[in-house]
This record gives sequence, C-alpha cells and structure tokens, in this order.
Amino acid sequence: MKVSGSQRARLRAVLVAALSALLFAGLVGTASAAPSTEAPSASAGRSIPASKVSIQLWTFAEYIGLGSDAATQARHEEVLRRLSEMGYRNVEPFTLSGFTAEQYAALLREYRLKASGRHVDVGAPESPVDITPILEENRILGIGYFGSGSTPRTYTTEAQWTAYAQYLDTLGAQARTAGQTLMTHNHNWEFAALGDGRTGFEILMQHTEPRNVVFQLDLYWATFAGADPVQLVEEYGDRIQLFHVKDLNPTLDDRIEIVGRGSIDFPAVFAAAGGSTRYFVVEHDPRFGDPTFDPFEAAREGFAYLTCTSY
Repeated sequence: MKVSGSQRARLRAVLVAALSALLFAGLVGTASAAPSTEAPSASAGRSIPASKVSIQLWTFAEYIGLGSDAATQARHEEVLRRLSEMGYRNVEPFTLSGFTAEQYAALLREYRLKASGRHVDVGAPESPVDITPILEENRILGIGYFGSGSTPRTYTTEAQWTAYAQYLDTLGAQARTAGQTLMTHNHNWEFAALGDGRTGFEILMQHTEPRNVVFQLDLYWATFAGADPVQLVEEYGDRIQLFHVKDLNPTLDDRIEIVGRGSIDFPAVFAAAGGSTRYFVVEHDPRFGDPTFDPFEAAREGFAYLTCTSY
C-alpha cells in the first residue's frame, strides 16, 4: 500500500504522542515513588559485599552428617550447590566428608565457591599435630585462613593458656612461611577471669605475634560470655580479621538465633571494626534433634541480612 506524505506526517504525530504519554507515565511513577518520611531500609548506605560473606558449614552438621560415606558426600555436595544458588561465594568447611582435597577443590570450582577459611584440628601442647599435611591440603583447597573450631575448654590457669598461646604461635609461624594464616576461634570460656583477673582471650593476644596468629571473633559467644564485641574490636583492631556472625535470643535463654532475629547490634560491631574484617561468616550451631530448625533458612536469612546491612 502506498502511503502519502500527509499520512506519514499523521503517523509520526501519533507515534510522538504515544511516546510522550509513556514518558509522562514514567515520570508520574517516579514521582509517586519519591522518598517517604519513613526510615531508610537496611540496604541504605554502606553494606557488606557478597565477596566478603561466607558461611561456616557446621550450620549443616546435622543435615550433612559426620560420616564419609557416599550418602554423606551427596548431602554435602547438595549443600554447596544450594548455597551457591542463594548467592554465596564463600564457604568455611569443618570437614571434607571423606572427599580428598583435590575432589573438594573440584566441587568448589563446580559451584563457583571459594573456601574462605577452614576449621581443622591443630592440636594443643598436650596433643600436638603435624601441621605439614594440613598446610598441603589447604594449598590444594586454596585456603588462606585455618584453625581449630575450639580452644581447649579445660584450661583454667594462666600457665595453661600461655603454653597454648606459645604452641599456636609456633604453628602460626610455620603457616606464615607457607603463605597461610592461623586463626583462633573463641567460645565463651576464653573470657572467664583467671586467678589474676585476666582472661584466656587476653593471654592468647599477649603471647601470640600478630603476624603469626589472627582471631576469628565469634560474636554470639563473646556476647554470651558478657564481653562487649564493640569494645573488643576497638581494643584489638586488625588482629580480629574474621567474624562468626550469629545472633543471640535473650528471650529464649540466650540461645543461638538466626542472624537478624536476635539482639546483637551487628552494624555497631562492623562499624567499629572499620575495614579490618576480611570475612563475615554466617553461622548457626545445629539444634540437634529439633525438626523446626532449618539450616537452609538460617543460611538464606544470614546472607540477606549481611548483604543488606548498612554500617
């Protein structure tokens, strides 16, 4: 069909009018979405990038199991896959579930994950370990930070804590020469006062060199013990390079709670730490035998909270 000049002009006019109407509607929509007088959302301001968020896989200990059979390995792999789908880029293993370091490294690559750190038994003065095979596994896995998931709970004297600190410092020096970093993770007993009034945590800080041993501050256990995490990070600065981020529920016997549902003021802690925190590691200790606890829910909410928290 042949279109005349006047018809072409009318078509252009219709198109311009339609485009103008669409633009106007967009502007009206923008105006209606103008900032309200309500408080800004948690995502406003400076937030934690996904590249610095990790999760301690102990959260899934009951789901995965503590064995090394094929079924356990399948569940472990499922957890890695689902965490990747949630947006996690990092995980912190506590077991390889029978996988070799090479096999586990391949799984991490498959699911586009990195091992931000690792909990592995590094022994104590009374039960030392050979750190050489641990360092080799770490190298294969691409792990920089590693350490025991717990300090000895039975220590009650300054001498015991001092000997333990010196033992860790020696291991840390070996790790440093291999390009890795030994970390110490706390529970609540490190903050119990000893005979001279000092705590195991203070002794560990005093008798380890910053270049040999860093600290992974578990914010729940520090708070549970009566310590102030803000004060700790202000006092010790970049010696605390990692957080275990888990919440405390004061209305339910101070139990561990899903991140964001409890009473710990995480933004205040993160702000006090400044830029010294390498990884923010979500964790929720399993509620063994409690069918109402879903570790995947804890992981999902923890990730959402951290990546949408201003501080």
